[in-house]
Amino acid sequence: MRRDLAPGELVLEDAWRSFPARGDRARTLKEVVTSLTGRRPPELPPTQALAGVSLGVGAGETVGIVGRNGAGKTSTLRVLAGIIPLHKGFAGCGGRVATLIELGAGFGREFTGRENIRLNAALHGMGREEIDARIDEMIAFSELGHFIDSPIKTYSSGMLVRLGFSVAAHLDADVLLIDEVLAVGDEAFQRKCLGQIAARIEQGATVVLVSHAPGTIERACRRVVVLDAGRVVFDGPTAEGLRLYHRLLGLEEAEPPSAGPRSGAVSLREAVIQDGEGRSRQIFSPGERMRVVMDLAAREGAPDVEVVIEVKQASGGSVFRTSATTATGAGQLSFEVPQLALLGGDYDIAISLREPGDTTPHVDRLLTFSVADAEGAEGIADLRGTWTFVGPAVEVGR
Repeated sequence: MRRDLAPGELVLEDAWRSFPARGDRARTLKEVVTSLTGRRPPELPPTQALAGVSLGVGAGETVGIVGRNGAGKTSTLRVLAGIIPLHKGFAGCGGRVATLIELGAGFGREFTGRENIRLNAALHGMGREEIDARIDEMIAFSELGHFIDSPIKTYSSGMLVRLGFSVAAHLDADVLLIDEVLAVGDEAFQRKCLGQIAARIEQGATVVLVSHAPGTIERACRRVVVLDAGRVVFDGPTAEGLRLYHRLLGLEEAEPPSAGPRSGAVSLREAVIQDGEGRSRQIFSPGERMRVVMDLAAREGAPDVEVVIEVKQASGGSVFRTSATTATGAGQLSFEVPQLALLGGDYDIAISLREPGDTTPHVDRLLTFSVADAEGAEGIADLRGTWTFVGPAVEVGR
C-alpha cells in the first residue's frame, strides 16, 4: 500500500511484527549430532515485537517513546526507518529520514573517525561537495580531538555516539529517528545534542526519540507514547505519560538530587574533567594524566566537609573510590591521576559532598568520560607489562 505523505509526516497503522525466538542459530557440534540422531530442540513461539501499533506524527512534532525492555520501542523506529518490514499493516515516513538507531551502524571498524564521517554522510545521501563543506563542523561537534584520525575499532560506545550524532545532527533531514544513544554521552554532550535537536525542531524537522532517561524525554518532547508488550498503552502529554511509565516499572517518584551536605553549608558550584594541560576533556588514552577540578562554595563558619569521588563503569560497577576532608569549605579542590590506568570503555565519576559521619548515599554531580581501546590489552585495569622469555642455559665457550 503506497501513500503520499508530507515531508516530516510519520504514520503507523495496525503495525504487526514478530521475530523468531531463537534467531539465526549457529551450527554447533551439538546441533549436528542431535540432528543426526533425529532429536531437535523444541521450537519456541515467536516474539511479538509490535501488536497492532497505530501512531501518527505530524510534521514538526517531537515525540518521545518509552517502555520497558522488550516493549517494542526500537522495532517501532526500525519499521519507520524502513530497516525491517512489517508482517501486517502500514508504516511510512515523508521526506528525508536520518536515523541513529544502532551504535556503529554503517561504520567501518578499520576506518578512522574522519573516514567514517565521510562514509556515513554519503550513505545518508550527502554529496562530496556538501560533505567537504560540513566535515570540519561535524568533527568539531564530536569533540573527539586527535582520536578523529584513529580507527574506530579503538572507540568506546560513548565515542561512537559522538561520531554518529555528529553526522545525523548535520543532515538536512525532515525526520530524525533517535534510539537511546544520547544516554551514553556525558552530560555536557547530551545538552549540546539536545540543543542541536531543538535547533532542528525550530527548522521544522520531526523528531522521534526513544530513551530510558525521563529527563531527556521531558526536556525534548511535549508528547510521549508509552509502549508495553508491543502495544500503545498511552499517547499524550509528557508528564502524564512518564508517570504511567514509572508505574509500569514499579518505581516511586524519585527524590530530587541533593545540592550538598544535609546542612546546606557547602555546595558544589562546578566540576569539570581536565587533562594534564588544564584543558576540559572527556576522552582519554590509557596512561594520560587526568584531573577532576571542583569549585566549592561555603557559608561563613561552615563545618568540615568530606568530598567523595567514585569512578564507576557505565554499567554501574565500582572501579575506584577515594575521599578527602576540607576544613575551609570554600575554594577549588582537585584530584589528579598522574597516569590513567584504565582501558577502553565509558566511565562515570560520582562526586558527593557530606559532613563527616554522614553515610546517607547521595550524588551531587555525575561526570562522564571515555577511554579509547589500547592494542594488545583487554579488560578494565591497565596492567600492561613486559613479556620476557629465557631459554635453556648455554655453557660459555661452547
